[in-house]
This record gives sequence, structure tokens and C-alpha cells, in this order.
Amino acid sequence: MASPTPAAILFDLYGTLVKAGSRPLSRRLPEALGVSRVAWTTVLKDGLLTRPFAGDEDFARFLAEALVPERAGEGAAVCLELLRAERESVSAVPGVRSLLAFLKRRGVKLGLVSNLASPFREVVRTLGLEPAFDAVAYSCDEGVSKPDPRIYRLVLERLAVAAEDALFVGDNVPNDVRAPAALGLRTAGVGVPGGDATLASVAALGLLDLSRPPYRPRIPEGLAVSVGGEEARVESVTPVADGEQGRYNLVYRLDAVRPDGTPATLFAKRFLLPETVHVEEFAYRLQALTGLPCCSAAILPGAEPLLLVTAAPGLKFDGRLTEFVARGLGAHLVFAYLFSNADVRPRNAFVAAETVRLVDLEHCFFNLAIDTSGLERPDRPETFDRMPAGELAGRVKKTVLTPRATRRARREFFGDTAQGSALDTAYREGWISFYAAQKARAGELLEALRERVHAEPPLVIGTQGYRRAMAEVDVDDVRARLDLDPEAALAATW
Repeated sequence: MASPTPAAILFDLYGTLVKAGSRPLSRRLPEALGVSRVAWTTVLKDGLLTRPFAGDEDFARFLAEALVPERAGEGAAVCLELLRAERESVSAVPGVRSLLAFLKRRGVKLGLVSNLASPFREVVRTLGLEPAFDAVAYSCDEGVSKPDPRIYRLVLERLAVAAEDALFVGDNVPNDVRAPAALGLRTAGVGVPGGDATLASVAALGLLDLSRPPYRPRIPEGLAVSVGGEEARVESVTPVADGEQGRYNLVYRLDAVRPDGTPATLFAKRFLLPETVHVEEFAYRLQALTGLPCCSAAILPGAEPLLLVTAAPGLKFDGRLTEFVARGLGAHLVFAYLFSNADVRPRNAFVAAETVRLVDLEHCFFNLAIDTSGLERPDRPETFDRMPAGELAGRVKKTVLTPRATRRARREFFGDTAQGSALDTAYREGWISFYAAQKARAGELLEALRERVHAEPPLVIGTQGYRRAMAEVDVDDVRARLDLDPEAALAATW
């Protein structure tokens, strides 16, 4: 019986994953060669997309000999120039690289089925998309083009996936919706109606609920959300630029409007490991409890919960340090040290006129790498709470908060700032005063940790090799750092 969640996703290429900024070859070639558009269309229909060519020159020569045989040499040069201009204008659709990487890491098999002439295969490689696909079928290589059923079946066979377990995504109704649907595939149209979903952009696939058809967007336009006690209605959803995405998750910008008509900006995060949503949501709450300037977060429930986060005010930290910024970073690096934030980096820091904020807190709370081999339920805190102290200590293989790691985190912000400088003094002041404040509220912080450790669902922390539930041992680990003298703790990180 077919699973409702696709085991494989097949994509069209042009108009779906990539777009051409200009089309000089297809639109200007007849005029450039002085031939009719009918002549150009005839060449296209005469198997241009199903004929292999050894290279650009062979392709250009073929076109010239077919269209202007009496001046083939001159014509080939024109064809070659237009071909290269069109190919150089091709770019990946925003969010595509992150989407494909995310799906691949999730274990979804990815296929590519495209009608295209030989020279245009090159863009898949030059745009860095090639490694994402487990199987491809280009019409120029296969000698058959969409909507011929054979080209879809070729990719399905190469993926070893049945048609009913696959989803086809594309922007052409006959080729990308009707034909694959006739074979039993699910279909999602990009800018056109699909059989099971319609997407404004292929990047929207990352926020589609694929647990059962028809596939619905998790965050549709008009959705009412509440984050940090503020309500808003979503007006648009766009992917964060590929270069600003993290390595593993998907992040989208939500432009919304509050009940009073003022605009609001939120971000939605879909995690590679879905349970991580609870870790980051709690980390933001804990950040607020410590008194740090922070964003607000909420969980959007569903088959796979998503994290909603308010936008950090100000600009992303660009490396420029002032005493104010140094002092604020000192406080945030204390939080990272106390609660094991392994992803405290300049790219996650935002500076406004009066605040410094750090975002992306999904890697908090994991300091103790505990060997979970042989344990039936490493995803439950009681597994570790009930373990004899000696056995638990023996299973701790390493710690994340090494002096080297904490010093590296500080250096990423401060470089080789000299001790005793004004920036160094401001950083130390921020560190020591914030550390002292946390020691004063240690009981409240530890109680919040303990309460969350024993709440449902459990917080699952750590890397894939040491992934487990957060437990009392982690609360004790934080307590040990809270017991340190601020000066001594600072010395260990500088």
C-alpha cells in the first residue's frame, strides 16, 4: 500500500527550479539569422530536444546548417553567442538550494525530468544543483521527451520507487501535471493548478504538509498567528535567501499585519529533526527569564510542528564593535556558556540602537555527550534519571563546553582584541555583571529547567551520534556552572 508521504519527489527544471533572465536564443535567433519563426519552430519540433550534441559548437553548427546552410559558419557564430548569453542568464529560483538539501537530508529521493537541449544540461552543474539528485532524465540524452510516459518511468525505475509513492513538481500542465498524474504520481503545480497542490514558487514546497493528499500549505496567506502575546495575520510567505539559511533547516519570512493595521515580520522555521522545535522554543523562554533582550517564539502545531519567531530589531552584526556591543555580547556569551549554546556565532547576532540579540538557539542544553548504545528509550528523561550515577558518569564520552570551544566562540566576535583595551573592559563588565545576575536567580533558572525536563514532550538534544532526551543530569551540569565565581568562569573562556 502506498504511503501518503512521498518517498520520492521528481522535479521539472526550467521554470520550476531555475529561471532564465533573458531568452536570446529562443526569442531572437530567427531575427538574428534572418529566417522565419516558422523555420525555427520546425527545427525545434524536428527532435532538437531529443538529439544529443557533443558540445556547444556542435549544437550551434547544427542550428546554422538547418536554418542558414548557405552561410553556416557565420550563423554558427551567432547561434553560439546567443546560446551562451541565454545560459549565463539562468539562475536558481530563490530557496531552491536549501529546499533540495533539506529534502535530501530528510531521506527523500530526488529526481529531475526535463525537456532540454544538450547545452542547457550545464546549468545544473554550474548552479550547484547536480549533487542533490539521485536520478535524472534529460530528453536530449534519453531520446524521448515529456509528456511521453517513458521518460517519467525511466526516473522512477532509477529511483526504485513506484509511481504512487512519488510526487511530481513542475510548471507545465500537460507535461508536469496531466502526464505524471496519468501514471499514478501525485502532482504539484508551480504557478499552475496541480492535482494535489498548487504552489506560487517551488520553495513553497518546504512548507507543504505532505502527510496526506491533497497537500495543504502549513502557513497559508490569511493565517492568524500569535507570538509573544501579539496577534497577526499572514499576508505573504517567502524563503530566506539560500546564503542566509542554516545548514540543516528551512527558514521563511512571514510578512503579516497586526489587528491595528501595523506591519509585523515573523520567521517560520522547519527543522530537519522536527522535535528540535521544542528545544528552541524553550531556549527563547529561558533567554527572556535571564533578562536578556530576546525574540519571542511560539510553536505552530500540526503533523509536524513549526517554530514562529519574531524578527530581531536592528541589523545583523557586521563585525563592528563598540563598548555597548561588547558589553551586550558579554551577556549573551554568558548565556551560551551556562546553557551550552553551541551555535553562538556572529551570523546569529543582531544589533539595534539599544540592544544586542542572538537568535538560532536550537543547539542549547547539550554539553554532555552520553553514549546511548543499548538503551531502549534514550528519548525519555527517566532513562537517565534512573541510571546509577557510576554508569551515567561512565557513559559521558566528552563535553561540548571545552575551554577551546568557548574561546573560539569569543574570538569569532572579538578577534585578537587585546586584554585591557576599552572593548575588552566592556566585554568583561558585561560578562561579570550578567553572570552575577544569573547566580542571584539560580534557583528560578534551575527550577525552570527541571520543570521543562519533566514536561511533555521531552526535550531531545544533541547531535545524531549522541541524540537523547534532556534529563536531570543536564540540570546538574548547569548548576555546576552557576556555582562558579564569575571571574573564574570568565578566565576559562578568554
